[in-house]
Formats: sequence, C-alpha cells, structure tokens
Amino acid sequence: MRRRTLCAASALAMMTPIPVSAFSFAEDEFDVVVAGAGGAGLAAALSAAEQGASVQLVEKMAAIGGNTLRASGLFNASDPARQEPMGITDSPSWHYEQTMASGHGRNDPAVVRRFVCEALPTLKWLESLGVRFMPETVATWGAEWPRGHKPTQPRGQAYIRTLSSECIRRGVKIRTRCAMTRLLMKNGRAASIEVEDLSSGRGKDKMVFHARKAVILTAGGFAANPELVESYRADLAGIPTDNNPGSTGEVMLEAIRAGAASNALECIQCVPGAPEGRGFQVRLDLDAGRVLMVDGGGRRFIDEDGSRDGLAKAILARPRGSVWMVTDDGAVKAMDLISRKDVYRGLQTGDALRADSWDALALLMGVDADALKDSVRVFNVEAGMGGGKCARVRCLQLSEPPYWASRVVLNIHTTMGGLVITPDAQVVGLDGKPVTGLFAAGEITGSVHGENRMGGNGIADALTFGRIAGRTAVLKR
Repeated sequence: MRRRTLCAASALAMMTPIPVSAFSFAEDEFDVVVAGAGGAGLAAALSAAEQGASVQLVEKMAAIGGNTLRASGLFNASDPARQEPMGITDSPSWHYEQTMASGHGRNDPAVVRRFVCEALPTLKWLESLGVRFMPETVATWGAEWPRGHKPTQPRGQAYIRTLSSECIRRGVKIRTRCAMTRLLMKNGRAASIEVEDLSSGRGKDKMVFHARKAVILTAGGFAANPELVESYRADLAGIPTDNNPGSTGEVMLEAIRAGAASNALECIQCVPGAPEGRGFQVRLDLDAGRVLMVDGGGRRFIDEDGSRDGLAKAILARPRGSVWMVTDDGAVKAMDLISRKDVYRGLQTGDALRADSWDALALLMGVDADALKDSVRVFNVEAGMGGGKCARVRCLQLSEPPYWASRVVLNIHTTMGGLVITPDAQVVGLDGKPVTGLFAAGEITGSVHGENRMGGNGIADALTFGRIAGRTAVLKR
C-alpha cells in the first residue's frame, strides 16, 4: 500500500495540545470509524472496541475532549441507591416525563425513553472503568430535578481521561488534527470518511478511512460557528459562546448533504457564562440549591432550578439584562477545583464580587440592600422548611460569609437540533429509514432534547448514546 505522511497521532487525553507525530497511509480500513473525540466519540470508540472491533477515531482539534472537558460534568440518571437515602423520589419514567416536557414536544419519545433507561447502566459502566462520583446527587442550573451525578475530578476530566486511557488500552487508533471533510456513501451505505491534515495546511494532505461495519459521527454541534447560529437564530447575533472552538458543525452539514435527516436546528440554548474573550467562567449557579438570581434592584424573580429556556427568557426580559447570581462562601468551597479557581480569578477581573456582609455586597453590586437581604431571608426560610424550589432540590441556607455575586452574561451553550437518530443511535435518512452503517451521538444529533436541554442531560446523552452507537454499530446486522 502506498504510504505518505498525513496527520497527527495522539497520546492519552491531556488538557494541553497533543504533540504532533507523523503517521502514514493514504487510506486505511477499520471495522468502525468515529469522527469527533469528545465524550460521545470516546464512548462510542470504546464501546465498539469492547465488542472486538478495530476502531479509528479522528479529531480535528490538537487535543481530544471537546465540550465534555468544558462541561460541569454532571450526569443525569435516576439512581435509587444515591437518591433514596436523600429522600428523593425518582425513576426513569419521571426522568422521561421531565425531558419530554422540557423539550416541548420536539424530542423523539422513543429516543428519549431509550436514553433515560440506559443512563444508569451507562453510569455504572463508567464506574466499572474507574470514574468516581460523589455520594449524593445534585441539581444544577435548569436541571429541574436533583439527579445530577458529580465526578470527583473537576468538570469533564474524569470522563475524558478514563475513556481515552481505556480506548488506547484496547487498541483504538486516535488521530488528532484530522478533520473529516466528506462522508462517502456506497450503495446506500456509509462506507468511508475523507479527512484532511490540519497540521500542514488545509487541503494539502487527504486520507480516506474505510469502515467495514459503520461510521459514527460524534463531532458536536455548531455553537462556536456564529454565522451558522445566526442563519437559524438572528436574535442571537453577537452573543458569545462557551463552547470548544471546534464546535462548528461542518460534520453535521456534510451528513445532511449526504442525505441524513435533521431537525430542530433553530433550537439553540443560552446559559450564564463569561463575557466574550474572557477565557474563563465565573459560575455561581452550579448547585441550584445554593444560589439566588436577583435583578438590578436586588429582588429575586425566579426559581433557579427552572427550565433553561424559561430562565434565559426571564434574564433577557430584565431591564438592560441586569441580573446577578449571589451565594455564600460555603457554596464556593463546595465547588470543584477548577470552578473555584475561576471564581477567585473573577475577583481580579471584576467578574466576581465578595463582601463580608449582604449590605456591603449590595453596595458593590449597586442594588438595594434591603431588597437583597429580603430575598436572602425568604430563601433561607424556604431552605429551612422545604418550600419553593427547596421542595424539589436540596437547599442550604446562605449564611456563611463572605458572600459572593457575579453578573449574569448569557452565552450560547448548546445546539439542540441536529441529525435525526433512532433509539439505536442510527442516523435516519430523508426517506425516514435508517441509513445503513451510519450512527451518531452527542450534540450532533437532534432527537433527544427538543427545544430545551435540561441541565445534566447533555453529558448523560453524549455518553449514553455514544456507548449505544459503538455497541450497535458492531452487533447490528
């Protein structure tokens, strides 16, 4: 076979760019080829390898991890072993009902049912691989129920480190700086992908990876592509994104060009984040039971565990969008190391405020002190009695000084629309039938979340359907 230098080879998943080393072959063949090395792609690659398949995983960025590394890390699953001792009633049926209601009917019932039923087995699979979770579940911003499992490592690091290590141990070939440019079909079947080497200039070196069994698309959404976002949602022009810069949607568009069906592409979600160009985020809302959202007058105006689309609309409806998150030092101490570090960085940039009393904090915020203190007082009563949102999520009174505040800046967080899939994660064609040999998982798909994604469902969706896709791609006849 003719050989030539092409793309970069990766090692274990690190949080810094992976060094370039050349690999050869103008083309190669594997049982399964996966495009996109975030959480969904790594889960798919590993799941396929566990079934004995040879697997090639390609990633256009210099480092693997995608948005999974940037996520809060919470994994939603109904889990009696953790939730019942906390007095939390939950079930896959309740998770299903909430996810469907949150999506306003735009999500696929059969796909959502598969998701909620496979979430806990996927979490147990992760635990068997070495991922460790905290003993209690929590609710984050827009989660609507305390079923979020928090890894002991910060954010999404546990998933990426564990899955990539297992992939390499099982012989998965991982190539970075290799961008998928074409999906090649043969007799109605996904047969191959074409990639370009991004380490030496676009278009100079190309390679084709042939798939004996299946191609799996896990390249994420398009929240980091402002032109594409604005083409579907002109009202979001100028809003920054918190996504990995690789989330630009070209793999999704290529699949659509090749005949894949899509839906809900205009469904784009915003959450609190950082001002554009900041490079880090001050997030006081990671635990919805320990944060208040107040307006420019210091008055609380919504329950923080509500749906993300409802919260975003409420924020945008405030005069000049002036909204603050406030919490106490106990909540900051409970954050993972990276999130806590970012909060302290925010003190230096003015993105976070801190004071020893609510009066002093109100002065720094420029809000009415009496209104702020009254908002805190009412919440603390609810936390003590289990009222308001505290009837749904575990709340702790905000009483440990110093007290913290950060101004809410909305970021484009996720694109809920994408490729239509079956409950087996197989991509559906324009004729409504599954495309032979083509699977997808994660944010590139559009069947799970509908018009709104619940907090904690994103990681769970990516890893659950990644696992399903890899397994089914090998076993499906």
